[in-house]
Amino acid sequence: MKKNSKNDFSIFMRLTEYVKPYSWKLVQSLFYMAILGGLNALTMWILKEVIDNVLVAKNYRMLVITAIAIPLFFFIKGVFAYIQAYLIFSIAQKATADIRDGLFTHLQRLSLDFYTRKSTGNIIANLTNDVNVIQIAYQRVPGTFVRDGLTVFFLIAFLFYLHWQFALVSMTAFILAGYPMVVFAKKMRSASKEGQSRMAALYTRLQEAMYGIVVTKAFCQEQREIERFKVENIGFYHAIMRLLRMEALSSPVMELIGGLAIAFILWYGGSDVINGVWTTGSFFAFLGAALSAYRPLKNFAELNTYTQQALSAGERIFEVLDSQPSVIEVSAPSKLERLKESIVYKNVSFSYGDDSYVIREVNLTIKKGQVVALVGPSGAGKTTVAYLLPRFYDPQVGSVEIDGKNICMVTLASLRDQIGVVTQDVVLFNETVRNNIAYGCPGSGMDEIIAAAKVANADEFIQKLPQKYDTVVGERGVLVSGGEKQRIAIARAVLKNPAILILDEATSALDAENEKLVQEALERLMIDRTTLVIAHRLATIKRADIIVVVDEGRIADSGKHEELLQRSKLYNKYYNLQVRE
Repeated sequence: MKKNSKNDFSIFMRLTEYVKPYSWKLVQSLFYMAILGGLNALTMWILKEVIDNVLVAKNYRMLVITAIAIPLFFFIKGVFAYIQAYLIFSIAQKATADIRDGLFTHLQRLSLDFYTRKSTGNIIANLTNDVNVIQIAYQRVPGTFVRDGLTVFFLIAFLFYLHWQFALVSMTAFILAGYPMVVFAKKMRSASKEGQSRMAALYTRLQEAMYGIVVTKAFCQEQREIERFKVENIGFYHAIMRLLRMEALSSPVMELIGGLAIAFILWYGGSDVINGVWTTGSFFAFLGAALSAYRPLKNFAELNTYTQQALSAGERIFEVLDSQPSVIEVSAPSKLERLKESIVYKNVSFSYGDDSYVIREVNLTIKKGQVVALVGPSGAGKTTVAYLLPRFYDPQVGSVEIDGKNICMVTLASLRDQIGVVTQDVVLFNETVRNNIAYGCPGSGMDEIIAAAKVANADEFIQKLPQKYDTVVGERGVLVSGGEKQRIAIARAVLKNPAILILDEATSALDAENEKLVQEALERLMIDRTTLVIAHRLATIKRADIIVVVDEGRIADSGKHEELLQRSKLYNKYYNLQVRE
C-alpha cells in the first residue's frame, strides 16, 4: 500500500510538471477561483440580510436596492466564473497537447524492438484515451479543489460566525462524508486501470480488423471478426460498468449523509429559532450555507474519480515515456563518411531479448560495389542480418563495421543517410505520389523526382494517374496497385542516392512483366552501389557477386551461383524447388 501511494504521488508530481510552463495562467485562474469561493459564501450572507433586514423588517427601500444589486452581483460572479473556466481549459488543452507531442516524439525515437513488444492498439490508446482522461482531470481537479475547497472553507467560517457551537456539532457530518470517499478511491482506481487496459485491447482488435479487412472478406470471416470484437467490447463494457457502479454508488451515499445532516440541522436549529436563540435570517443563512457546502463536498467525490482515472492513465503513459531505446548513440559519436572499402560482420550473434539467438556467429565481408544476396528459408534470419546494418537492432555479440569503423560508434544520421531500404511490405503515406517519392529528401525538385521515378520504371503509370505526381495515393497506398506501390518505394530509394542498398524481397509483389521492368531498373541502380538483396526467388539473385545461404541463423555456405550448385545441398534444394515451380 505504501508503495502504491508513493507511486501515485510520483505520477501526480510528473503530471503537474506539464502545467508548470503555464504557471502564470494557473495563478490567475486560482485567483479567480478564490474570488468565486468567497462570492459563493457571500451569497449566504446576502440571504441572511434580506430575510432579517428586508423581509422581517418590512423595509421596502432596502427591498428595491437589493433587487437591483442582486443581478449585478451575479453578473460579476459570472464574469469571474467565465475567466477562470477559460484559463483552466486553456491550461488543460496546452498541457495535454504537450503530453501528446512528447509521447509521439518519444515513440518515434524508440527502437524497433519496442514495437515488437507493444501492440498498436495500446499505443493508440495511450495517445487518445489516456491523454483525454488526463485532460479532463486537468480541467476538473484544480477547479474543484481550489474553487469548491475555498467555497467550503468560507461557508464553514460563515457557519461558525453565525453559531459556532452549532457549527461544531454540524461538522461531524462533514467528517463522516470523508470516509466513503477513501473507500471508493481504492475501488475506482482498480476499476479505472482495468477499463483503460480493456480500451487498449479494443483498439488493438479494431486496428487489426481494419488492416486485415481484405483477408477477412476473402475468407468469409466477417462473423468471426464480429464475434471477436464483441468479446473485447463486452469486456470493456463490464470494466467500465464496474467503475460507473462505484461512481454511481458514491453519489447516493453522499446524498444520504447530507440528508441526515440537513435533517439534524433543521430539527436542532429550528428548535432554537422557535425558542428565540437566533434570528430567522441567521438560521436560514446557516441552513443555506450547509446546503451550499454539500454540493462542493459532493464534487470532491467526483474529484476522486477524475484523480484516480488520471493517475491510472498517467501510469500507462509514463510507462511508455520511461521506455528507453535499445539502439542509442555513444556520447561522442563520429560522422561516418560515404562507403569507400567494405562492410564487415564480425562474429555477430543477435536475439530479440530472450535466450535464443536468431542469428549466430555471422562472419561476412561485403566489398564496395558488390551485390550480396541472402537466401534461405523463412525465419532463417536473413532480414535480421540486413537490419543490423542500419542499426535497427544492435547485436548482443560481435560487431558490424563499415570501412573499419564500428557502426555503434558513429552517428545514426550519418549511417542511415547512406543506406536505402526497400521492403516487401511497402509503406506509403496518405499523401501525393510526389511527397511519397521525396519522403527521405523533402527538398528535392520536380525534375529529380521524375528522374528517380523513371529509373524505377514508375513514371509511365504515374503520368496516367488523375493528377499525375500530385495524385493522393490513399491510406497505405490503397489507390495504387501492389506493383505500383513497390515501384514508388524503389523511386524513393533511388532519389536518396544511397551508397548502400537493402532490398528485402523488393520484387516479390510484382507480376512477371513488372518484375522484369523493376529488375532492369534495379540492375541499373546497383551500379557503383553496394547492395544487400534478400530473396526467396533465386532467379532474381543468380547474378549476385556473392550468394550467402542462411539456415537456422547461421551462414551455411557462400559463393557464386554456379559454385553453390556444385557444392551446397541446401542451395541445390531451394534452387531445384523453384525451378520445378
